[in-house]
Amino acid sequence: MPSIPVDVLREILGHVRKADLATLCRVSKIFCSCSRNVLYCKIEYGDERVIQTLAQSTDLARRVRSFETERNCEELATALENMSSLRRLNLECNDANSSVLNRCTFKLDSFACSFSYTESLKIFLNRQSSLTEFTISLGYGYPPPFAAFLPNLTRVRAEPCWARRLIPGRPVTEVMIIDLEKDTIDFSIFTLSTAPIRKLHITYRLLYPTSGSHLATIFPSLEHLTVDPDGVKCDVRIPPLYLSI
Repeated sequence: MPSIPVDVLREILGHVRKADLATLCRVSKIFCSCSRNVLYCKIEYGDERVIQTLAQSTDLARRVRSFETERNCEELATALENMSSLRRLNLECNDANSSVLNRCTFKLDSFACSFSYTESLKIFLNRQSSLTEFTISLGYGYPPPFAAFLPNLTRVRAEPCWARRLIPGRPVTEVMIIDLEKDTIDFSIFTLSTAPIRKLHITYRLLYPTSGSHLATIFPSLEHLTVDPDGVKCDVRIPPLYLSI
């Protein structure tokens, strides 16, 4: 073909291997631009070299829509600042802190982190009104009540102390409770969501003291229940009609 419509080219490039996308970047300016959009759209397990590249090139960084890394390096804050079009972010960097988000302007749909609750994290979350999915693990420190931010949250994955803050007054329909054996949860908090809970992932340690009939009244619209027995050495009776693994 002497020419390919750009929208058709983008569809084709979506099925091309990453190694070949790098080669196609050398074909022409149009191929380069479209190939880079696909190549940098979703970055999983970004290492130091990727982070350095995104910190040095705003052109490449603005093409990123989804970014995930476990690495913390000096250029991480600059790379995140450059990713102005980012929509999904997963920062499982245990040695980093929320200050890397201070200069970020993107509006996320999904955010996962392992930060402790600080003023920097509070300010960042307060700017994320479009956020629908939030995961926080190893988030040391008990967060204060969230008054007005994260109004559109529908999916929560967190420890009980965070779940107590994130569920009330928001349209949460999916919850995963991360049990670190240091906290318990009052199941009545699930009734405070403005939407019915439809998916729940929880552990035996938290489910054990609660009867199945009581759970059924709390979750009348539940469609999927995952019960994690990891680390439990005793038998636990759960009504079989209510359990779907």
